[in-house]
Amino acid sequence: MAGPVQLAPGSLALVLCRLEAPSDAEEPSGRAVFRAFRRANARCFWNSRLARAASRLAFQGWLRCGVLLVHAPPASLQVLRDAWCRRALRPPCGFRIRAVGDVFPLQMNPIAQAQFIPLAEVLCCAISDMNAAQLVVTQESLLEHLMKHYPGIAIPPQDILYTTLGTLIKERKIYHTGEGYFIVTPQTYFITNTTPQGSKRVQADESCAVPTCITYLDTESCIQ
Repeated sequence: MAGPVQLAPGSLALVLCRLEAPSDAEEPSGRAVFRAFRRANARCFWNSRLARAASRLAFQGWLRCGVLLVHAPPASLQVLRDAWCRRALRPPCGFRIRAVGDVFPLQMNPIAQAQFIPLAEVLCCAISDMNAAQLVVTQESLLEHLMKHYPGIAIPPQDILYTTLGTLIKERKIYHTGEGYFIVTPQTYFITNTTPQGSKRVQADESCAVPTCITYLDTESCIQ
């Protein structure tokens, strides 16, 4: 198991306050606020140390409560601390700086993954990717896709692949037409002749018995 990972080491937090209350449409992104802050201090040509330190800043994160996290080499961060103490640190346009402080590194304990990956899950992911790429999904092309894009997966024998695909069809997770295999989505419908009078359209995710004759319609890609 991997050891703990330190997140956001060597960072400063700037607690910002808007000068005017913005509408939702005017709310800037964290990166936009960061660029405005760096630009404001990089233009302090009379203070070359601050201008140089600002140019070395990197965006670390943005909290919706108005906290900007920045990262830089230790010497550059110290220049920003000193500028804040002397009231020389300039805020981004439209804001004022309420507080500046060091951020203690967060510790993340990685969660170990199991070596076993369910074949059905892998097949659904592969079919979904191939559908999105408009590739024809046959059993042969599916195996080729697995070998190319899932190098750590043991390629299943033909009989196991056939059985697993059949199970996924019965569970209505995929369907098969003359054009290959497709993922069942909320936009997928099937039409079945349940009565002599005609056909009945039912959503694919409804809980009912699988009819004997099914035609799938995908309203997103117009596949039938």
